[in-house]
Formats: sequence, structure tokens, C-alpha cells
Amino acid sequence: MSADKQSVYVASDVACSCAVLNSLLGSGDTELVLHVECSNTLFRRAYPFRGATHRISIPADNLNDAVEVNLLMRAVNRIPAYHIPEAHADYGDTTFDVRPGDIVAVAEGQVFHIESNFDSLSRIGSIMQINESQKDGDLPMEASFEGDKIVIFLSKSDFADYKLLKFHEVVSGPLTTTIVLPVLVEALHILKDESEGIEDTRRWVRALARRVEKLELSKDMQPLISAQRLLELPVKRALSSSRMLLDVI
Repeated sequence: MSADKQSVYVASDVACSCAVLNSLLGSGDTELVLHVECSNTLFRRAYPFRGATHRISIPADNLNDAVEVNLLMRAVNRIPAYHIPEAHADYGDTTFDVRPGDIVAVAEGQVFHIESNFDSLSRIGSIMQINESQKDGDLPMEASFEGDKIVIFLSKSDFADYKLLKFHEVVSGPLTTTIVLPVLVEALHILKDESEGIEDTRRWVRALARRVEKLELSKDMQPLISAQRLLELPVKRALSSSRMLLDVI
């Protein structure tokens, strides 16, 4: 697996030791299928191919965190009296009538971890979500760090304003700074205190730990500084957006 900002690439190089299966693949009676599934985004797709080597590309937005990849061989045509010498001895000389779509071989699956970009509010949404508080009145923002995602709770009036403003590019910077930055600072404090780190069962802890490691942010760095590095200097972007807004007014 490899990736850039736009796409994730999965390359396969298939080798099969069974002469019967290789013959069926060569004749076109079977085909190889690369099955890619990401439970975090509900992405699931099968990519059929015939040659021993194959490479696919998937838009990066379709995948997040753990991605499971399986390779299998399935029948394209009906294969009567199917039998392979490598079958278990208990099968003896038994033959099978294989129908199109039946799976005849499966390789060992692989799991890859796709790192989300932390360059905007929409990307940080891979580990954070903003919800409306169930409490009444004007309340301070709260955050919960117990689940797979960090959940930020805004008062009902604040959440209504947030829904109206979050899609406007000119104010997305200030929104990131005001809402995400302080919560990310708190998350980094928690990460610093965690002994398990990348092995933590919570998905946001694993994702954040990988990102911190990739950017080579020192554990001794102040969480406030680390958070701004992760968000690519949000204060600077917020000031720039505000200046653009003044120019429009």
C-alpha cells in the first residue's frame, strides 16, 4: 500500500502453487478479485483482474484508519468435475460442480492503516465530531474522550450557529481555531499521559499517536505548540481568513 494526498494505491503480486488453479486462471474460467473494505467509512468494493500483478487506486477520502484487503480467486464460468490434487485426503476422488461466482481460493488477508490529514476541520473530523448538547441554556463547550472519536458538545444555540457557518470557507479557519484547537490540546495532554499510546483501543488515540510520530513532534514539546503544528498553524489561517472577510465588507 502507498498513498498520496489524493489517492491510496494497493498493489498485488499473486503467486499460486496449484497447477489446476493456474490453468483455470489462464483459460479465463476463473479470475482474481481484490476486496477492499473500510468499516470506518463503510467503503466496500471488489476489484476483479486476470494478471498476476495488479494495482488499484482509491480516492483517499473513501478510506480512514484500518483498511482490510483480501485477495481471492472466483469462478467466472461453470467448472464441472472440479478437483485439485492438493485437496485434503478426506475428499478422496470427490469432484464438485463449481458455479460462476463460487470462491475457489483465498489468500491471507492484510490490514493497512491510512493516516488522515489534519489540515482542516473536515479532516480532523476523522477523529472528532461536533454534537449538540442535550442540556439547556448557554453553556461552555465540553468534550468527551472516552470513545473511538472525540465528541465535542456545543450548546443548542452555538450548535445552530455552527451548522450555518461551518461550510463557509472564509470562517472555517476561525472555527477550527475556536472549537478544534483547545480540544486537540487537551487530547495531546491525554496522549502524553497514556502508556499504551499507539496500542490504545480508542481509534482517535491510535490515529493521533501515528500523526505525532510521523511529524516527529517531540514528546517534550508543549501540547499547545504540537496542536498548532498538527493543524498547520490555525491561528495564522484564522487571521488570514478574518482579513479576507474585512476586505469583503
